[in-house]
Amino acid sequence: MSRKIGVILSYVLMLFEVISTLLLTPFIIRTLGQAEFGVYKLSITINAYLLLLDLGVGNAITRYVSKYRVDGDEEKQRQFLGVATVFYLAIAVIALVIGFILIQIFPAVFAKGLSPSETALGQKLLAITMVNSAVTLGTVPFANVLIAYERFSVSRGSSIIQIILRMAFTFLALSMNMGSVGIVTVNLIATVLCRFFFVFYVTGKLKLIPKFKGIKAGFIKEIVAYSSLILLQMVATQLNSSVDQVLIGSLVASSAVILAVYGVGTQIVQYFQSIGTAFTGVMMPGIVGMVERKASPKELLDEMVRIGRIIFMVLMLIWSGFLINGRQFVILWAGADNEDAYIVALILMSAYTLVLTESIGTQVLWALNQHKEQSFLKIAIVLVNIVLTVFLIKWQPLIGATLGTFISLMAGDIIVMNYIFVKKIKINLLSYYAGIFKGIVPSAALAVLSGWLLSLVYSGSAAATGVNLLLMVLVYAAAMWLFGMNGYEKQLVGSLFRKIIRFKK
Repeated sequence: MSRKIGVILSYVLMLFEVISTLLLTPFIIRTLGQAEFGVYKLSITINAYLLLLDLGVGNAITRYVSKYRVDGDEEKQRQFLGVATVFYLAIAVIALVIGFILIQIFPAVFAKGLSPSETALGQKLLAITMVNSAVTLGTVPFANVLIAYERFSVSRGSSIIQIILRMAFTFLALSMNMGSVGIVTVNLIATVLCRFFFVFYVTGKLKLIPKFKGIKAGFIKEIVAYSSLILLQMVATQLNSSVDQVLIGSLVASSAVILAVYGVGTQIVQYFQSIGTAFTGVMMPGIVGMVERKASPKELLDEMVRIGRIIFMVLMLIWSGFLINGRQFVILWAGADNEDAYIVALILMSAYTLVLTESIGTQVLWALNQHKEQSFLKIAIVLVNIVLTVFLIKWQPLIGATLGTFISLMAGDIIVMNYIFVKKIKINLLSYYAGIFKGIVPSAALAVLSGWLLSLVYSGSAAATGVNLLLMVLVYAAAMWLFGMNGYEKQLVGSLFRKIIRFKK
């Protein structure tokens, strides 16, 4: 039941994130202008690298605390939390030091792409966002304990409240002409309030107090060995998602406007990713339980297909709708100046549709502690991405950078990962893809065909876009119900509708 609640709240959280983006982004772009919005997105991207200082221990907290809960070992939980707390407080300080260095070198690195006033603004934004990162990193142990304890109503509920407050005060800050500095200041305040609530809940409500004594060296060694490999994957993921903007900003002349367009495209992709990861984000405790009970490769494959189909089902609906209506949506939402963001988003969403569907396999590898090869191979692919991007942006900065990321994602997160899944989890790849695609791909094809036909006679306005999307959703839903869904999925949908009906009564 807690996993179902976690899934529901994760999608509610995702819905609030999407709504906040839909409402805020056009207002932010029009208030800041293309150039300042580009600098704002660049600063956010650079600051995201500080979160790599997590070093993979955040995932280890969820994995090990879940394991010790299954074993009923409270002492190990407290010791683990003690180690993690000391680690992350030190990391928070390091983040501030690195952030200070980044602020100092920012003008030199981006002298070609940004004007003096734009670099000065970027330095201000980095100063505030690095404090945000330090607070986030310093409280990671307590946020992840909530996931390990499956207290999703607390973790997701608090994040929903944080989004609502952030949205309201961002509107206020922009209305008061505080610009991008006001936006990042609001984000910082919201982060501080939310993260310290997590600390008080874990120590006060759960009564899980960090223990700093009696910790054995072997215990720390085990954590470091596990976490260091997760770190490599985090580095790979972060580089793939943000290196393009850094390279454009440093290598392309007068790049602020290009960064703005690319930023709009990647923002759409980020929320597409949020939809895909919302489901898998609450699966780790359950996967750890399966591994601890010595689940067979067949059982793990069935779990990967069961969860992967739900993710793929949702993502294909969104991808299909964006394929037909995305260009008009971008124009209506972010303005005609950002029309090319449609191409950026569509290319990257095409790769992430498969990447996110297979993400549950990575959770299985983490639970099995069989992620060493995965980590090194993904880093190698990211290096290829950097080389490709440097070469391709000389041809066409916007599309070239996008294609570099697309190629690296398909090579690293699909081809390489499929090899790892077969080798480490012992799954049958043909059975996996047959189970994932069955019924969903034909349903999506019908939805695309219906949307394309309608767009030939009725398109161009907001009303036409809305009608087209509604038609595609109805066609997709009908096809899925008639021949796409299996018995479990129909039961899941029926159960959800019954709960909604009972709630209304």
